[in-house]
Amino acid sequence: MTFRRAALFATFVLAAAGPVLADDLTIVSKGSKDGGAPATSTSYLSSDKIRMSQPEGSEMIWDLKSGQMTVVDGRKKEYYVITKQDMEQVKAKLQQTMNSPEMQKAQEQMKNLPPDIQKRMQGAMGGMASSLEVKKTGNTRKVAGYSCEEWSVTMGQFSKTLECLSTEVPIPIQTWTAYRDFGDSMRTMMSAMGPMGKGVGDMAEKMKEMKGLPLSVNRTTSAMGHSSNFSSEVVEIKKGPIPASAWDVPAGYQKIENPMLKGMAGH
Repeated sequence: MTFRRAALFATFVLAAAGPVLADDLTIVSKGSKDGGAPATSTSYLSSDKIRMSQPEGSEMIWDLKSGQMTVVDGRKKEYYVITKQDMEQVKAKLQQTMNSPEMQKAQEQMKNLPPDIQKRMQGAMGGMASSLEVKKTGNTRKVAGYSCEEWSVTMGQFSKTLECLSTEVPIPIQTWTAYRDFGDSMRTMMSAMGPMGKGVGDMAEKMKEMKGLPLSVNRTTSAMGHSSNFSSEVVEIKKGPIPASAWDVPAGYQKIENPMLKGMAGH
């Protein structure tokens, strides 16, 4: 799982309607990819930790007190850690890059281009946001005993996702606060990326309308003539204490370097 996917995973799953006082939650889901055999995954939400799992083996463990994230790849049996300091380092590197003489020169040269060419270039850099369409389908149903509302998220010809979101599932107030702070941090970091960062910010703004915990997801992506489908649905939500072992990385997994920092080292 890349950091980008981990970040989206975290913010997307925690897009709840608002903070409430609630018990810890254990969420069991079943999902499959490209018609394969269904796989079961278990996620956990507590007042100070979150562990989100996907059926194909990707996981993200988030310590809300320290802000540290652990990204786990079950297929490769590897994991890496992202600290708050890492995030600040990436933010500083992005700002340094955007403020470099080379980038300043490129931005000045772009200002001298004809308006129609400027518009096309800006559109290319923020193209994902302009092609994103988010809307309610009007369908509602019950999943794992909770009512949910179906949303459609389409990104041009690249992907289409149907999600059933529920605002009935009570999420601990500390979890909501951590999500809000993480979202603010991500927006600040992306603002350093110019038009590309603005495109990501515009996408997040469009998705703000979507409220609730995803209880069902069906996603189809198409690229370079290849199509792939992923579906997942919650089958059980249990309230109550979570065992301490739920926050551990599986035994035998190898720790690797944070790819964000590894990428920066190469520049």
